[in-house]
Amino acid sequence: MGIRMEKKFDAVVIGAGLGGMSAATFLARTGKKVLLLERHHVPGGYASSFRRGRFEFDASLHVLSGIGVPGKRGRLFEYLDFLGVASRVEFIPLNELYRVIDDRIDVTIPPDWEEAIATLAGRFPREADGIRDFFALMKELARDLSGVFMAAKKRAADLTPESFPAFSRWGMKTYGEARDHFFRDEDLKSAVSPFWSYLGLPPSKVPFHMMASCWDALLKQHPVHIRGRNQALSSAFLEAFAESGGEIRLGCGARRIVLKDGAVRAVITDEEEEVETKVVVSNASIPSTMSDLVGIGQVPEAYSRQVNSRQIGFSTVNVYAGLDCPPDAVGATTHENFIHFGNRIEEAWQTAFTLEPPKGMLFTSYTASDPEFSPPGTAAIVMTAASYARPWYLVPPERYVDEKNTFAAAMFDQAEQYFPGLRDHLEVVEVATPLTNMRYTGNPGGTIYGFDQYLSDSGLFRLGNRSPVDGLYFASAWTLPGGGYQTCMTSGFLAGSMALKNLQ
Repeated sequence: MGIRMEKKFDAVVIGAGLGGMSAATFLARTGKKVLLLERHHVPGGYASSFRRGRFEFDASLHVLSGIGVPGKRGRLFEYLDFLGVASRVEFIPLNELYRVIDDRIDVTIPPDWEEAIATLAGRFPREADGIRDFFALMKELARDLSGVFMAAKKRAADLTPESFPAFSRWGMKTYGEARDHFFRDEDLKSAVSPFWSYLGLPPSKVPFHMMASCWDALLKQHPVHIRGRNQALSSAFLEAFAESGGEIRLGCGARRIVLKDGAVRAVITDEEEEVETKVVVSNASIPSTMSDLVGIGQVPEAYSRQVNSRQIGFSTVNVYAGLDCPPDAVGATTHENFIHFGNRIEEAWQTAFTLEPPKGMLFTSYTASDPEFSPPGTAAIVMTAASYARPWYLVPPERYVDEKNTFAAAMFDQAEQYFPGLRDHLEVVEVATPLTNMRYTGNPGGTIYGFDQYLSDSGLFRLGNRSPVDGLYFASAWTLPGGGYQTCMTSGFLAGSMALKNLQ
């Protein structure tokens, strides 16, 4: 059957992950005629949920930043409010930022700047002055980073060391370098380092400015979770998008982006329809967009080198478990728990390149923060370990199920050191590997953060939202401002704003 010509759209958005839905809803909200294509049968990408037995699990969300609480709302909430999304979602404030469990420490950090400082200073009194100075620096660095981005967009001449002193001194340092400058106690270093797993690199490699922004986003406004799971957020986006006149096609992706004279002219869908448009926002990975949708022969060689020189970030092994008891029966009373195992974060990252038992994990107890998350008298928990895809590629198909179950068993062994009796209450268990992530999202390597966020690929060095192809933009973890829920939705705003200017 030949290609059919369909109606014309101002913009076509490829992929209904958070970045894609954000861009699509923004453009529709500003009066543009937008088509949103999604190959999967449900929207959301990683922002989705699934059922096993009588339990429904979040695929990925742990905590959400940028929302805040009534009277102290964050920028993300204001953006979602503009889109018509915020009013459709109920956000649940978390009582704790996180609990970090080590072989030697057990510390719970409250979700407030001053209270977090006081808690750490009380636990590590000899380091109290350093703790205050370190957190003050992170605040200043986060402010500087926002200013640097604004200055870079408006006037490069404003990018002076005097204008941004914290960024000038610390912007090119790793979190480990900054942390080690202020602290000597190894247990304290462990207690302030769990967010490495939110950014995809250990303290020795993750940029200090990214970690400072992460702390700032979570402590400046109260961290939250979502009533009805993160699928509720994706559904709210689609409702707002449709209400603004947008059109979505689930179960129908894009096959090719058609160019003419180096500019976008149409999109060929999986159903062999040719949709005329001058603007495409791709929520697919940058490598897949350029190689599969645009075509290598039409990508400038210099840009291809930029893409190919970057490293694909880590993925995860997730063990989803439904328990036949309330969370307090196994001691899982804190929403977000980081298990570090003897302060071996660097080893935990190295182990992610193998199939060895992980040396640390996240243990998220969703029912602890939202009693309605699972049926009465039960608990829903998810254990998450960093894992790259390569070792999973090498597992023969006939051994894959045994290998992932062995990996999950090791995670249960470790978790039971801190949550005794966990295995005795298992009702349902589902295990997902990087290959699972890749199958459902199409992300190379099943990565959750796009490219690894080294200093050379973060901040102003990250690939931008504008591609070298006229009319093609990116909205995802692969581009500015980076991986994560808040950042992916922000990337949709950035790409949507650029696309809107193109259309005016």
